[in-house]
Amino acid sequence: MERWIIIISLIFALITMCEGTICGIINGLVPKSDVLVHCKSKEDDLGIHLIHYNATYEFEFKPNVWGTTQFYCSFTWPSRIEWFDIYKHQRDELLYCLWIVKPDGPCRYNRYSKSFADCYKWNNKI
Repeated sequence: MERWIIIISLIFALITMCEGTICGIINGLVPKSDVLVHCKSKEDDLGIHLIHYNATYEFEFKPNVWGTTQFYCSFTWPSRIEWFDIYKHQRDELLYCLWIVKPDGPCRYNRYSKSFADCYKWNNKI
Protein backbone atom coordinates (compact mmCIF):
# COMPACT_ATOMS: atom_id res chain seq x y z
CA MET A 1 0.00 0.00 0.00
CA GLU A 2 2.80 2.44 0.88
CA ARG A 3 4.43 1.75 -2.47
CA TRP A 4 1.26 2.88 -4.30
CA ILE A 5 1.17 6.11 -2.32
CA ILE A 6 4.78 6.82 -3.27
CA ILE A 7 4.10 6.00 -6.93
CA ILE A 8 0.99 8.21 -7.04
CA SER A 9 2.91 11.04 -5.31
CA LEU A 10 5.72 10.80 -7.87
CA ILE A 11 3.25 10.85 -10.78
CA PHE A 12 1.54 13.91 -9.32
CA ALA A 13 4.92 15.65 -8.88
CA LEU A 14 5.87 14.91 -12.50
CA ILE A 15 2.54 16.21 -13.80
CA THR A 16 2.90 19.37 -11.72
CA MET A 17 6.43 19.93 -13.03
CA CYS A 18 5.19 19.75 -16.63
CA GLU A 19 2.60 22.49 -16.16
CA GLY A 20 3.82 26.02 -16.71
CA THR A 21 2.67 29.06 -14.77
CA ILE A 22 2.12 32.41 -16.46
CA CYS A 23 2.45 35.73 -14.64
CA GLY A 24 1.05 38.88 -16.20
CA ILE A 25 1.79 42.44 -15.08
CA ILE A 26 -0.41 45.36 -16.20
CA ASN A 27 0.86 48.93 -15.94
CA GLY A 28 -1.92 50.78 -14.12
CA LEU A 29 0.15 53.73 -12.91
CA VAL A 30 -1.65 57.04 -12.51
CA PRO A 31 -0.67 59.59 -13.71
CA LYS A 32 -0.11 57.62 -16.89
CA SER A 33 3.56 56.74 -17.28
CA ASP A 34 5.72 53.94 -18.60
CA VAL A 35 7.35 51.55 -16.14
CA LEU A 36 10.53 49.51 -16.45
CA VAL A 37 10.16 46.06 -14.92
CA HIS A 38 13.04 43.71 -14.13
CA CYS A 39 12.00 40.27 -12.84
CA LYS A 40 14.20 37.47 -11.62
CA SER A 41 14.24 34.35 -9.52
CA LYS A 42 17.09 32.50 -7.86
CA GLU A 43 17.68 30.66 -11.16
CA ASP A 44 16.46 33.04 -13.90
CA ASP A 45 16.95 36.69 -14.81
CA LEU A 46 14.18 37.72 -17.23
CA GLY A 47 15.82 41.03 -18.20
CA ILE A 48 14.41 44.55 -18.28
CA HIS A 49 11.12 45.24 -20.05
CA LEU A 50 9.29 48.49 -20.76
CA ILE A 51 5.55 48.40 -20.07
CA HIS A 52 3.51 51.28 -21.46
CA TYR A 53 0.45 52.51 -19.59
CA ASN A 54 -2.36 49.92 -19.67
CA ALA A 55 -0.11 47.39 -21.47
CA THR A 56 0.84 43.94 -20.16
CA TYR A 57 4.10 42.02 -19.79
CA GLU A 58 3.85 38.24 -19.33
CA PHE A 59 6.37 35.54 -18.52
CA GLU A 60 6.07 31.79 -18.14
CA PHE A 61 7.96 29.40 -15.88
CA LYS A 62 7.70 25.99 -14.27
CA PRO A 63 7.49 25.99 -10.45
CA ASN A 64 9.89 23.61 -8.74
CA VAL A 65 8.63 20.48 -6.98
CA TRP A 66 9.67 21.78 -3.55
CA GLY A 67 7.15 24.64 -3.69
CA THR A 68 9.81 27.31 -3.19
CA THR A 69 9.64 29.11 -6.54
CA GLN A 70 9.73 32.89 -6.14
CA PHE A 71 10.05 35.72 -8.65
CA TYR A 72 10.67 39.28 -7.54
CA CYS A 73 10.53 42.36 -9.72
CA SER A 74 11.78 45.91 -9.57
CA PHE A 75 9.51 48.62 -10.97
CA THR A 76 11.02 51.92 -12.06
CA TRP A 77 9.03 54.93 -13.21
CA PRO A 78 9.71 58.68 -12.96
CA SER A 79 11.16 59.42 -9.49
CA ARG A 80 10.26 55.96 -8.05
CA ILE A 81 11.84 52.54 -7.69
CA GLU A 82 9.83 49.82 -5.96
CA TRP A 83 10.19 46.06 -5.39
CA PHE A 84 7.66 43.27 -5.04
CA ASP A 85 7.65 39.46 -4.90
CA ILE A 86 5.40 38.99 -7.92
CA TYR A 87 5.20 35.20 -7.50
CA LYS A 88 5.55 33.21 -4.29
CA HIS A 89 4.52 29.59 -4.63
CA GLN A 90 2.78 29.38 -1.24
CA ARG A 91 0.76 32.54 -1.94
CA ASP A 92 0.16 32.28 -5.69
CA GLU A 93 -0.11 28.56 -6.42
CA LEU A 94 -1.97 29.25 -9.67
CA LEU A 95 -1.45 28.43 -13.34
CA TYR A 96 -2.08 32.09 -14.22
CA CYS A 97 -1.54 35.07 -11.96
CA LEU A 98 -2.35 38.57 -13.14
CA TRP A 99 -1.27 41.77 -11.40
CA ILE A 100 -1.93 45.45 -11.94
CA VAL A 101 0.78 47.83 -10.76
CA LYS A 102 -0.41 51.00 -9.01
CA PRO A 103 1.55 53.69 -7.15
CA ASP A 104 0.53 52.27 -3.73
CA GLY A 105 1.44 48.69 -4.69
CA PRO A 106 0.38 45.80 -6.91
CA CYS A 107 -3.06 44.20 -6.87
CA ARG A 108 -3.66 40.59 -7.90
CA TYR A 109 -6.67 39.58 -9.95
CA ASN A 110 -9.18 37.58 -7.94
CA ARG A 111 -11.02 35.15 -10.20
CA TYR A 112 -13.92 34.82 -7.75
CA SER A 113 -14.71 38.53 -7.43
CA LYS A 114 -13.51 39.16 -11.02
CA SER A 115 -11.56 42.22 -9.86
CA PHE A 116 -8.10 43.27 -8.74
CA ALA A 117 -9.19 42.96 -5.12
CA ASP A 118 -6.07 41.43 -3.55
CA CYS A 119 -3.80 44.45 -3.01
CA TYR A 120 -0.39 44.45 -1.38
CA LYS A 121 2.13 47.06 -0.27
CA TRP A 122 5.51 47.33 -1.94
CA ASN A 123 8.38 45.42 -0.33
CA ASN A 124 10.35 47.35 2.28
CA LYS A 125 13.31 49.32 0.97
CA ILE A 126 16.65 47.66 1.54
